[in-house]
Amino acid sequence: MTGHAALDPRLDFTSSLFLGLHHGSGSLPPWASLTTGVPTVLHEAADAHRVADTVAAAQGAQAGVVGRSALHALMDVMGMIPQRGDVVAIDSAAYSLAEWAALRAAANGAVVRRYPHHRPEAIVPTTGRRLFVLTDGWCPGCNRPAPLPELQQLARETGGALIVDDSLAFGVLGNKRRGEVFGDGSGTPRWCGLDHAGIVWVASLAKAFGAPLAVTTGDSTTIRRLAGEGGNRVHSSPPSAADLAAASTALHDPSGNRVRRTRLQGQVLRLRSRLHDLGLTANGLPFPVVSIRLPGSDAQRWWSRLQSAGIRALLQQSRCRRGAMLTVLVRADHSPADLERLTAALLAGQRGVA
Repeated sequence: MTGHAALDPRLDFTSSLFLGLHHGSGSLPPWASLTTGVPTVLHEAADAHRVADTVAAAQGAQAGVVGRSALHALMDVMGMIPQRGDVVAIDSAAYSLAEWAALRAAANGAVVRRYPHHRPEAIVPTTGRRLFVLTDGWCPGCNRPAPLPELQQLARETGGALIVDDSLAFGVLGNKRRGEVFGDGSGTPRWCGLDHAGIVWVASLAKAFGAPLAVTTGDSTTIRRLAGEGGNRVHSSPPSAADLAAASTALHDPSGNRVRRTRLQGQVLRLRSRLHDLGLTANGLPFPVVSIRLPGSDAQRWWSRLQSAGIRALLQQSRCRRGAMLTVLVRADHSPADLERLTAALLAGQRGVA
């Protein structure tokens, strides 16, 4: 492990800093003031524009804007874009932020509906009404992407948009070259082979990039409206100078991030292979969230055994499927020895459960 993890003798598989970026104070450029003291709409740092432009360019989006968090960003998107009479369709297993943000659309007179998880065929557009589909890009419950091509097409046909919260996958998944599983980290839509037409994309950088702020991308008209008409940019401070420095540092190291993603991909595939050797099946597709579906009592016992072995893991209750899962979050800064220690503890747990 790195010096960061050496502070705690326990082996940690609960952090979603997937690329292993930690941003110690000595690794960032200095700043004269932590915050501006004024709302974002009155003053925005040049670094914020650079961060948003970098993310948008990587996706082939026309423009981007920085937000304080994914919640702030989604609240603004749902409060400004759908209008009275529009239909907002939410994936029934979407993260809670989607439900909270949809309240803004409902307050403006939009009709909010829920559709079964990853079943776009269940969405029936209403004649004469724009459709806005709100979904997570990647589901940690079934460890699969949303059916974004079908959802994009449905929304575009009505003049609406597909709104994607991609906080979990941004920095990990993206446009893939031959032999790659994860891709360039630009997001789930690109991983699915989509262009950015008809998509409003929101993601926090707090996971893979280790910077607690968010970026929204889309067409220039939509982004200009989000940037200039108020919403949370009137009522909240901008991301701090430290947040922006961390985001800018992370995003402007593409070669380093590529190396980290390649390492992360290898770690995930290696762990899934070792689980298979133990007779265990990792849930869904390869992703840094590696889960084993177990009966609830078994999951609790396995988790307790890992805790006793000095290994931090998660008990996960899926939003989209029944049953509990024992989950570990793999990072690029985990070592092969860390994975071996984990699999040895799982083997011991397997014998204990049997």
